Amino acid sequence: MADGRTINAFFSLHIPTELVDGVIALQQEHDAVQPQKREEIHITLAFLHDADAAKLADAAALTSGKTWPVPRIRFSGEVRHGSWDLQKNPDYHYDDATIQKGEQIRLGVEPVQELLDLYADLTSTLGGKEDTYWPHVTLGIAREDIPAASMADLDIPSEGGPARSLDLRQAGGSTFRILVRRDLS
Repeated sequence: MADGRTINAFFSLHIPTELVDGVIALQQEHDAVQPQKREEIHITLAFLHDADAAKLADAAALTSGKTWPVPRIRFSGEVRHGSWDLQKNPDYHYDDATIQKGEQIRLGVEPVQELLDLYADLTSTLGGKEDTYWPHVTLGIAREDIPAASMADLDIPSEGGPARSLDLRQAGGSTFRILVRRDLS
């Protein structure tokens, strides 16, 4: 990347295995949801858009060189939907009552202080802060339009546990390649 190329990367937390298993079980209950792959289930912390080699080196050094308190991950019970990709289309209009084909279905994560501190530290050091940051795990993508109310009674796992790792991942394509993994637990 010394030639001026850039990539999109992001920081994520790898959630406890028990919660991943619960997300997989929820995915299997809904044919209208294209599931998130097991190895891709995560909480996104911060994006690094158009990161060059120097920015990636800084991100990798921060990921592997700093110690943070380990956040305990637990679902909040809140479900939201939307799409950053569809928002780029001028014909797309968000609808509270309908999860539209192509929208992500997201399960809220309790915003515990350790998680918020980790987010704040990463974004203050490397950028990417969002005014409306909402920690979540993506259940999947809607394969068709479905009523939002159909997701209101999901049997969302109530147990919690420590995040397993902090990852720096490359975005793009059908999978997210892990660039640096920092085990937390």
